[in-house]
Formats: sequence, C-alpha cells, structure tokens
Amino acid sequence: MIAGLSVTAISAQASEHSAGQPGTLIVTVGAPDGVPANVLIGGTANLIAAKPPAGVSTSVHFSLAAGAYHVALPVVFFSGARYEGKSSAPEAVIYPGKTTTLNVTYTSDGGARDVHVTAVTQTAISLSWTGPAGASYILRRGAGQSAPQSPGQGTGVSVTGTNAADSNLAAGTKYTYSLFTFHNKNWHGPLVITVSTTPAAGSTSATYVAEPSTFFAKAADLSSVTTTGTGVQVVLVAGVPVPFLGSAMILPVSGTLPGGFLGVVSAVSADGRTVALVAGGLSDAFDYYELSVDSFTTDPSLLPTPVPTAPDPGKPSATVTAPVSAKATSSKVTPQQPKTAVKSTAKGLAAPAATSLCGDVGVSQKVTFSPSIALGGDFATKLDKYNFLGVSVPDGASMSLALTAKVTGAVSIETSGDYSCSLPLPGLFKMLSVDPVPMALSLDPTAEFSIGGGVEISNLGASVLGGVAVSGSMSIKNGASFAGNTILQATPLTPDVKVNGTVGLKLGGEFILGPGVGTEEAAVIAGVKGEFDPIDASFKAIFPVGDPQFNLCTEAAVNLTAGLSLTAKAWLNGWSYEQDITLNALNGTLKYPGSPWDLPTGCNKPEGTPDSLLGPGVSKVSDSTTGSPDQWGHVDGFVPGQKTWVLSTGLVADAVGSPSQFASTNLGLPGDPDLSALAGYPTYDASSYTVTVIPTGSTLHVKYVFASEEYPEFVGSQYNDVMAVYVNGANCAFVPGTSTPVSINTINDHTNSQYYVDNSTGAAGYNTTMDGLTVPLTCSVPVTPGQPATVRIAVADTSDHIYDSAVALVDGGIWTD
Repeated sequence: MIAGLSVTAISAQASEHSAGQPGTLIVTVGAPDGVPANVLIGGTANLIAAKPPAGVSTSVHFSLAAGAYHVALPVVFFSGARYEGKSSAPEAVIYPGKTTTLNVTYTSDGGARDVHVTAVTQTAISLSWTGPAGASYILRRGAGQSAPQSPGQGTGVSVTGTNAADSNLAAGTKYTYSLFTFHNKNWHGPLVITVSTTPAAGSTSATYVAEPSTFFAKAADLSSVTTTGTGVQVVLVAGVPVPFLGSAMILPVSGTLPGGFLGVVSAVSADGRTVALVAGGLSDAFDYYELSVDSFTTDPSLLPTPVPTAPDPGKPSATVTAPVSAKATSSKVTPQQPKTAVKSTAKGLAAPAATSLCGDVGVSQKVTFSPSIALGGDFATKLDKYNFLGVSVPDGASMSLALTAKVTGAVSIETSGDYSCSLPLPGLFKMLSVDPVPMALSLDPTAEFSIGGGVEISNLGASVLGGVAVSGSMSIKNGASFAGNTILQATPLTPDVKVNGTVGLKLGGEFILGPGVGTEEAAVIAGVKGEFDPIDASFKAIFPVGDPQFNLCTEAAVNLTAGLSLTAKAWLNGWSYEQDITLNALNGTLKYPGSPWDLPTGCNKPEGTPDSLLGPGVSKVSDSTTGSPDQWGHVDGFVPGQKTWVLSTGLVADAVGSPSQFASTNLGLPGDPDLSALAGYPTYDASSYTVTVIPTGSTLHVKYVFASEEYPEFVGSQYNDVMAVYVNGANCAFVPGTSTPVSINTINDHTNSQYYVDNSTGAAGYNTTMDGLTVPLTCSVPVTPGQPATVRIAVADTSDHIYDSAVALVDGGIWTD
C-alpha cells in the first residue's frame, strides 16, 4: 500500500437534494491500521465515505437534504483477512440544520486467514490457509472473478484440514475461490482469492495470484479514462463496485492507454464514480506473478515502405557475445553469486524504411538516410511476495530481459560546410502480454547527424545487431543482484568517398518496458527505461588533407550506447518511485567487435612488430602466437610511459581505456592445459606468445604486468584467472621472493598488496579498463649463452569465459645479461 492516500473528494461536494435547509452527516470509519474501508450512503444520494489504509479511523462530512439514508458496508479483503463492518445505526436520518453522526467499525470476521497458493500447474491449483482451532471449512470455486457467495454456490473443492487441491482445470484460466469457515456454531466468510492456472506453452499470459482487493477493470466498467500528468483518472459506470483506497486497479488497453495501466487508488469522489490512480507496481496487485515471453519482435507494419540497401558482400562480419559486469548500485556481485552469462539473439527483423531527407536540406546541404530498425529478444519476470510456489527470492522479484536492435541502412551526404540535423523515425511498439496486466515495450528512435566540413560520401554506415541481456533479482530485504551480457555484431558498409571528412551518426532513443507503456506516466513504473542507441558511430579520414590517400581511406568507429536502468517500483511496492537500479550491463558505450575499421580493408598498416619485445643480449630465431589475432596487440596504458605487447583472454582493444568501461568477451576458445594445472580449475579463452631466442648473457629476464577485470570482486574465488612465463618449459612468473605463481588470488589488495595497483577508479598514469593489475614484475632464469632458449607467455580465464585478464610485455622486456 502507498502511505498518504487522500480521501479528499475529486468532484464537487455532494449535491443538495431538496429545497429545504440541509443537514450534516459525519461518518467516522474505523478499521485496523493498514486496512481500508468504504461506507456507502444510499437513499436520495449515493455517496461514499472512504478510509485509506493508513491510520485507524477517518471522518467524512456530508451536507445532505433532510431524509433517511440507507447505510451499506461492503466487505473488505485485506492483509490476508476478511473484515466486516458494524454501524451504529442501519440508516442515517438527516434533519434540517442538524448534525447526525454515524460510527462504523470494521473488524476481522474471525474465520480463516492468509489463504494462499502452494502450487499451480496448467490443470491444478493447491491452496492452504490458517484458521481458528476446531473450525471446519467449505471451499467453492467460481469461474473468472465470480466469487461464490454461499457454501452452496459454485463448484465444490475437496478440503483436507487447512489445505485443498483442485484439479481438472483449464490452462491459462482465471478462477476465484471462496473459503467458508464454520466455527462456534457460526459461518464466517467467504475469504476470497483469485488465481490463474499456468498458461499453455507459447502463451504470453501470466500465471498469477491476485491480491483480493485488486480491481480488474473491463472496458464496460469505464465511462471515461483521462491521463492527468501525475496518473490516470477514471469515471466508473454506475453500479460498478467502488474500489478501496490503496487498492490496485488494472486498466485495459484503450485509445487513451495504448499500454493499459496499473495504478493504485489514491482518491475517490464523494459519489464513488470518479477514481484517481497513481502508478503502481506488480506487487500492489499480486501476491504472485510469473510471465515468460520466449521471443518478441516489433511489428514490421509499423515501419515505412522498404528501400533495400545491403552491406558490402566482401566485408566480413565480426560477431561476439560479450558478457559484462553487473555491479548494481544497491548490491555488488560477490564470489558466492555465479557469473551467469545470459544468452539471446534477436528473433525476427523489421523491413527497411523509406529513404528520408534529414533537416533543412538544400542545394549545398543534403543528407539522405534509408534506415531499418527492429527490436527483438525475450522477457521473463517473477514476483513472489510471500514466497509462494517455491520461488527462491523471498519477498522479492526476479527478471530477465534480452533486448536487441537490428539496424541497417546507408547514409548519403553532400555538404559544403559544417552541418547537423536530426531525423525522427517511426516509433516501435510491442505488446508483450495483455492478461492480466498489459505489458509492453516501445522505442522512440531518432537519427542524429553531425558533419564537419564539406563532405561528399555515399553508402556510409553499418549493419548492426546490438543489445543487452540482463537477469537477476531484487528484494526489499536483500537489495539487488543482477548479471548481464552485451550482444554485439556489426558489419560496416564500404563507403564511396569523393570528398572525405568527419561524420557523426547516432541512431536510437528512449526505450521503455513495463506496465502502462505509451502513457505519459509509464516511466514511473517502467521495468526498464532510458536511452538505447544501437548505433553511435563516427567516420573520419585516416590520412591528413593533402595526402594522396585522403579520399581513399576512411575509419569507421561504431559503438552501442545505453543509459538504461531498472525501476524497482515497477516490481516491488516497498521501493520509492525514484528508486532506480543502475547496471553496468545496461549503461555505457560498448564497442562493436572489430571496430574501428579501416575502409576499404588494407588501407592502414598495423603499428610495430613483436621484435620490439626483444632487448639487449637476445636475437630472435622464431616466434608464434595462439588464440585469436584480436587477443594480441601493441598498446599504451599498462606501464606508465611505455608501450607494451598485450595478450588478452578477450579483445585486446577492449583492454585499453577507462576502468568505467568493461572488458569481458566470451570468445568460445579453449583453455591451456598447463595453465589449467597451475590454476586447479578448467581454463578458457587462452592466448599465448612463444619466442625462441639465442641469448648472449647467462641470465634471461622477462618483464611483465598481469591485469584483470576479476579484481576486486572475485579475489578468493574459483574465478582465479592465471598467467605464466615459461622459460624452457618451467614457469618463472612467481610472486617476488616466493615460489607462488602470480594470479588473482596471490596478488591483490589483501595479499602481497605491495605488488598490486588498484585501478577500480583510475590509477594515475594508467590507461586500462582492467580494475586491477600488478606493478611491473620481472622473472629471471639462468640460460646457456649461445644455446636456444624458448620463452612462452600465456594467460587464460579460469572457471568461465568472462571477465577478461591480460599479460602486458614491456617493449625491450626480454633481455639477457
């Protein structure tokens, strides 16, 4: 329930019903704290005195025409119990100019309490409850939301003690159960619960147990629906039961609410017809809720007519699924929490869009774009307020989401000077589930261009499949714990360049997933919301103006940028509206594998050769590498002021940058048997460099740095990424002064910390994404001058493929004396 709900009337005061002087009626409604109540005043007026959940009593004043007014006391189902009202009088008699008082008190009816579901399948539902000693029970089942009102109505369900099992039910069907208690020679109840059986395979309906007070509104119940800027206001059709203050109300999809709405009743008019709603969460409406959408795609019909464009058929496509960190602001990943990689692919594509002009184009400024964008993925969520059905998240919720965007399209540019423009694109909307709560997603995309100087280029762009996948749980008691992946594939188009220059292109926009999508207030309860830009790219000439290759070679740097967060309020009512959970998996700029590209292929030459590794006193006989070519490169950043050759368990390009970025790539490559033996666990994504040299000195030295994204979260765990420097088959990469191999667990902020550099917030002089690394270390081994010596440097992930580690070898760092 939401504290501070208002009982202030929405509409005008109750009308006067006679020409005579009116009287005053004061209705005081009492109920336990946390329990709402409604008192209906009938007769010549139809009015309501509503008590909110907070507090133990509320007084409501009415100005009424003289006469007798019938008093009706609707039963309240709240907090697992059934509450009945007693009035100080069966009717209120109003006299001209006089004040009449009416006192109503709600108390528990003394019957069964806490009826809940213990198991649910496609064809069966099991219930349990508590009750007074010596009581007996009758359980009746009604179809839909029709609750049997007497022990003889509906369909009987066999009861054993305080348990019942109902079978032969239909899949994905809503049932309402009424539990009657016989105690001390009196019948009590019914206590009511609404449950849906598990839907058939492939269905997008949810399995759920509704709060007894939840109001499932049908279109026929609503006279009008209006968004207010702070919520939704509905006018009920005459005769529709008045919802309780603080109870949940679910509104269907309509023209005003394209994604429906899940709200909490914050105010009710004096006549009970007009109801104000503020955005609510799933736990306001349900004790248990489970939804699984195995795959979704946006509807191609929502996009304009196609104008096909295709990537260069000769250009290879780079593909990788790169797990990334999931450091929730409210809960940090620990070694006890498995680093689960969530796998997903887009399932279906939308058609390309029609070519469109961008901005106020003219003869000297012309930008055309033919984009296609479609969303795909999967979504699942569970809510369990009372640990029903064996869910492992007590008083919490779990969620998994894979979101991908498939974007294709080529840009053509003719400009005479600096130019920028923005091109709105058709919005994407997908209804994921309608029953019982409309659940949808939307993306409102725009293409933004920033062009420097006079440019004439066509067929500029990239075909990308970019997205994020995240899964985890949140609870009021335990905070939030989530893990995530990125989904990154890209193939650049080969541009046709006549006049080169700089071009920036960002394509994306605001993404929302959750109840009420499409309504202004939906962002309050969106399960996921924020900026999602599957293309954030820059294009520029590789060579300077005047160079013969200026118009021949273009660098294409293509990233995915996301600024998404989970909104806890969408799932749990114990969080504030503003409580967002920010995850690394959903935020930051992520580089597509292979980016940046030099186009066409072969335009630029790689810098340096491994020979720069060799210092004085050695000459190379031969060398080789294992692993992917993308795991090996010549970069700055690991040793201040020096260049290093880096071996990575992921992409070496991802190892350079700020620690706010994240290097974690699952290359799917094998491990190294020697490193597996060293670590005591299986290894993966191994890479190595082997060089045979002729030494002139008698002692061979290798200077290196070990760095990892496993720091600091997984120190002391089985994710003990490992490296080694083998000289003639024997490892010499030891903690200085010991025979202990260098690894995550042997050099860190707690163990041998004098050799550790904490880079989690950026250490001075370093330019690496790795959260921790060693100081430069040197292993020294006796060798025979003039006789070949073989050096093999290797690194591997341990126990999984994710959270990259690297070894950096300093230029000139292999030498003898």
